[in-house]
Amino acid sequence: MNENQKSQPGSLIKATLKQVLIYIIILNFSVPTLLLSYSNLYAGSKKQIEFAADHPPYLEDFVISAEEDNVYLSLSVANPFDHEIKSLLLNGVSQKISLTVKVSVNSFNLYLVKFNRTLSNNTYTHNIDFDNLKKVFTIILSPDCKPIETTSYKKALKIAAEFKDIVLLNKNQIDADRHYQVDAQTEIREVSLPFHLEYLFFFLSAWDRKSNSYTIDIPKQLLIENIKR
Repeated sequence: MNENQKSQPGSLIKATLKQVLIYIIILNFSVPTLLLSYSNLYAGSKKQIEFAADHPPYLEDFVISAEEDNVYLSLSVANPFDHEIKSLLLNGVSQKISLTVKVSVNSFNLYLVKFNRTLSNNTYTHNIDFDNLKKVFTIILSPDCKPIETTSYKKALKIAAEFKDIVLLNKNQIDADRHYQVDAQTEIREVSLPFHLEYLFFFLSAWDRKSNSYTIDIPKQLLIENIKR
């Protein structure tokens, strides 16, 4: 038996062991990779559920009323902050909930096309701050109103998200033969972070949350009643 024949069984064993080792290495890397990919997909889908784009703010509780010489609008902003925006607030970064209200009147119709004229286009902003030392939320509804303080986050958010008695029309602006509409949209203003928080909340350095635009017809009967007063 020559040297090659003697070494052949040993070479065969080494080759077999080498193949087994390669399979083990492949399994060790492929199985965790598959599990990791599945975990990432699951975490990604869960993150999307919590993400702002999937739960945008929206408007609700619309009330149009007529008192004295004016027509008013009241409403609430639902889901203004997500978890990330709440974290910013609790870390001392003030937030703003803004509501843009545009009132228009139908000037004339050309076949099926309506031409509207804008009577007013105003933005109302509510500010909410949190004092980390005192653990107190401060809500400013307008420069003319006294700041409201509370230790409850839910109460603070509810106060800041309610817009009451916004003047839409004055009695002198109303023409009973015209059709009036109001467009409303809320916006959580761009977040301006202090320098020491820019790295911590880098993904929110220029966050902008908006609701859809809502168009509401002002009831003609309400306008007529207001004119008769």
